[in-house]
Amino acid sequence: MAMHRHRAAYVALVLDGGYEECGPDGRFSCGVGGVIVHPPWHRHADEFGSGGAVVLNLPVATADGLTCAEVADVTAIESLARRSPRLAARAAIEEAEPRPPLTPSAWLEDLTRMLATDEFTPIGELASRCGVSAEHASRACRRWFGVGPAELRRESRLRQAIGLLEAGASPSEAAIDSGFSDQPHLTRLLKRATGHTPGSLPRD
Repeated sequence: MAMHRHRAAYVALVLDGGYEECGPDGRFSCGVGGVIVHPPWHRHADEFGSGGAVVLNLPVATADGLTCAEVADVTAIESLARRSPRLAARAAIEEAEPRPPLTPSAWLEDLTRMLATDEFTPIGELASRCGVSAEHASRACRRWFGVGPAELRRESRLRQAIGLLEAGASPSEAAIDSGFSDQPHLTRLLKRATGHTPGSLPRD
């Protein structure tokens, strides 16, 4: 499933099969009993094997960030979901044991951290600090995260801006604090990503 974005927060519960989810948060292996909690406006891609997967999406009021975990009794959560999807989502979150993301090469972890915190250094220079070429960094990012380095950096800033807007910041404050050059720049990217301007972004 190609890179896409969900408007509302939700919990994905894997009932059968499995897949790998990739995006700016990293790459996660999701098998039977896997619980993936997605925050609002989360962007990711899913890579299914030949056997595919059966996934139950459950609504949740909100989520602070992406988390991946696993429940022991997936059948009980599925049964509860037939009566109350929201209660099932809460039970899945409360009963699940955390599962870490798959680990990329050390240099790619370093590059990802730098992209999230360094807004201005050219990507080629950051790649050089990690001991690889800009071309190699671009290919590795696309294989692991589903997007290139520049898009990883934009997504990190965009998520920060969305969080600030949802917390009550003004559009100009959100733009400055999340590293955009100005409010119109944030408005253009947010509109492209969500269909909303900073002023019209729904607040949960």
